[in-house]
Amino acid sequence: MKADVRRVSLRPSSPAAPETSVFARFCAGSARKLFPFLVLVVLWEILAYTQPPYIFPSLGAILRTIVELAQDGVLWTGTLSTVQSVFIAAIISLISGALVGFALAKYETFTAPLLNFAQTIPYVVWALMSLIWFGLTKTSVVFTIAIAAFPLVAFNVAAGLKNIDPQLLGMAQSVRANRYMRLRHIVFPSLTPYVIGASRAMLGMCWKISVLAELFAGGASGGVGYNLYSAWEFSRPTELFAWTIWLVFLMMLSDRIFITPLELFATRWKKN
Repeated sequence: MKADVRRVSLRPSSPAAPETSVFARFCAGSARKLFPFLVLVVLWEILAYTQPPYIFPSLGAILRTIVELAQDGVLWTGTLSTVQSVFIAAIISLISGALVGFALAKYETFTAPLLNFAQTIPYVVWALMSLIWFGLTKTSVVFTIAIAAFPLVAFNVAAGLKNIDPQLLGMAQSVRANRYMRLRHIVFPSLTPYVIGASRAMLGMCWKISVLAELFAGGASGGVGYNLYSAWEFSRPTELFAWTIWLVFLMMLSDRIFITPLELFATRWKKN
């Protein structure tokens, strides 16, 4: 009789493979996200090397300027002022835009011309009118930001309401679902992707318009826009670029803090 010889495998256990694959996927995903920024840094430095510092400063000089502004306290004061204006205006734009969006979907003949009229007026004109109505105050800054941003929410909400599946509404009516149940289980879930997209576009618009509004409001705002104008007025290009990069950082940070978690929460059902 032949002896039954069993081979002992010296290979690592299988649980280690998934851990390695997860780590590899994490590194690959991080590399893909960082690669565009790396390309931008390289192009920036090449351009800065070929131009004088007073025309296009290097990233190192810009980062040193940001640190100096932070040490002086000007960076935090201007950032706090702009963040307050953007936050208040974003809340106003989201609420008013949602209400106008419902009105636009139901009474389009009356609401659409008014909304188009408000949207076609240049933002510079709104900034000037806000100075006439509210003076050199933070209220004028908030008004200019909100009046420019809320149409984005209104049009997206109206588009979402028009694209709700009528069969779902008919099914809800057949089972005698009340208005709250239709809103809770049909209308709001259908509006989710439109509201998230509108919120992201609206928040970016708020940050960009805040520069224009604070520029017109002058020292009354003391925000990033005013400091940008001051850097240009006194011919400080490195400081001008520093405030610009800081503003871009704030825009990306606000999207990561507010919009991304909201999107993950609203689409959590996809994981199941």
